[in-house]
Amino acid sequence: MEHVAAIMVLVGCMQNTTTCREVPSPVVAFETLEECQALLPPAMEEVGKVFKTAYGECAVVDPALFVESAVIEWAITPAGKLQVTVTPDEEPYAVAGGVRPSSGEE
Repeated sequence: MEHVAAIMVLVGCMQNTTTCREVPSPVVAFETLEECQALLPPAMEEVGKVFKTAYGECAVVDPALFVESAVIEWAITPAGKLQVTVTPDEEPYAVAGGVRPSSGEE
């Protein structure tokens, strides 16, 4: 891969949106958003075999964030959609790709 343009985030919930956790995606990064979106339905199907509810989203990523540290935050909106945000990490020695799930609020 020459550059990264998207990541896949998968979340599985056992009961409701307060008991959710991130699930490893089958592919870490994609060169195009379309590649990610093509693999999203089968990945969500696999998550659905283990969890009561599965959520998935492909998020566009600035390729520079794969060289620097980034924070991936996700939340399930009241409308039942997975919302993913990828931002540069302000901590100088943070681990790239840290996940900080939110409380489910928008």
